[in-house]
Amino acid sequence: MRALIGIGLFLLVTACGVKANEPAAPADASLRVKHVLDPRAEGLYVEGSIWHVRVFDSRGHQIVDRKVTGDSVSLPLAEGRYDLWSEELPCDGNCSRLDPGTDSCSMKFDVAVGQKLRAIVALNPSKGCTIAFHT
Repeated sequence: MRALIGIGLFLLVTACGVKANEPAAPADASLRVKHVLDPRAEGLYVEGSIWHVRVFDSRGHQIVDRKVTGDSVSLPLAEGRYDLWSEELPCDGNCSRLDPGTDSCSMKFDVAVGQKLRAIVALNPSKGCTIAFHT
């Protein structure tokens, strides 16, 4: 009987957890990230690339993990402190096969309730990227 009660309590507690890739609290703010080519860039990836965006919360939990084919992405976020990561996944022959990530950059940022934050990731192939935030 004690074993059944213990198992029931375990299932109840674990069922209350947060699902992967979802904000821990309701989204009450947003981040729009735009991907641009740095004006100083001297070349591109020969076979193309896919932009990879990740966002981590203040506890280091990954809450966003997206491969983006366009030049921007909008992310709903709850109030808090986050870390935005960007990298390129070069295409290997074609974009159905990708090489490991390269030209990465990251930056911490804070989001307030109701805030609509914007970020620009400027890519410079073979030299990395930079992130700038705007309100």
